[in-house]
Amino acid sequence: MKPIWTPSFVFFKGIIIFCFLTNSFSINAQETEKRYSDNSYWTFWNVDYELSNHDSLFFEINTRSSAFESYIVDDLSMNRAHMMLGYAHKFKNPKLMIGASVRSVFEPNWNVWYWRGFFQHNGIVGDNLVEFQKRLSYEYISPNKTVDSPGTRDPYGRFSLWLMLGKNFTISKAKLRGEFSYEIFVHQNDKSAEDRLVDLTRLRFDLYWIASERIRVGLFAMRDTQYYYAPATGPRFDAEGNLIAEGKPERNLNIITPVYGFSFKYSIKQKEECNCPGEKRRKKRR
Repeated sequence: MKPIWTPSFVFFKGIIIFCFLTNSFSINAQETEKRYSDNSYWTFWNVDYELSNHDSLFFEINTRSSAFESYIVDDLSMNRAHMMLGYAHKFKNPKLMIGASVRSVFEPNWNVWYWRGFFQHNGIVGDNLVEFQKRLSYEYISPNKTVDSPGTRDPYGRFSLWLMLGKNFTISKAKLRGEFSYEIFVHQNDKSAEDRLVDLTRLRFDLYWIASERIRVGLFAMRDTQYYYAPATGPRFDAEGNLIAEGKPERNLNIITPVYGFSFKYSIKQKEECNCPGEKRRKKRR
């Protein structure tokens, strides 16, 4: 029996156009102020375990260090960290994948849980020119306060679309891989996002050294942009009546953070069992 519907590039193309239009509308609807934050430094530590049926379990640790008013590890200026565990299932068509993950995020005074489901398509552009991967996700975010402190945060959901172009290449016998990716997050009911439909985008470039079939080490640079709505403010004066800052109208506020980081990935593949007649007997004789 043929499937009722098979995801294709046309499906993802429609989603890409929709996200571009919503992002453009959200950003250009009124005046936009861009504000740059200090650099942030991230690390990613990944372990993948591929099962004999090509499904996989994956585990990730992430740390983030930057100038912040409070930290979870003061000596490292670490203001955020997370642990993630997930499972991915590959269909008979090896280009298609579906999966889910749970992530526990540690922030000053908060522990935030991210529950995510995703669908991914891995394609090729041209005659093996570059890999083109697309992933559509939905995640539900549940903040939990760890200490009695002022402020509240409501749970909310958001969709995201991740697009990546990747290419393996060799320089002086060194096996390398370059990846260029873009991810856009569209909030569902986050009250703190006000009227901004898009609340986060990430533009990222990775360069990996493929040390072996199991080990991959990389460096990356990323432009992380968070989108807020800023209400109108009046002019500010000092005690002598001198103008300190001019007033600003209602506007969109984009907070841009340059991010630089390191990533490490270790992959484990489960050996496939042979069901060939006499195979087990031959192993015993050895």
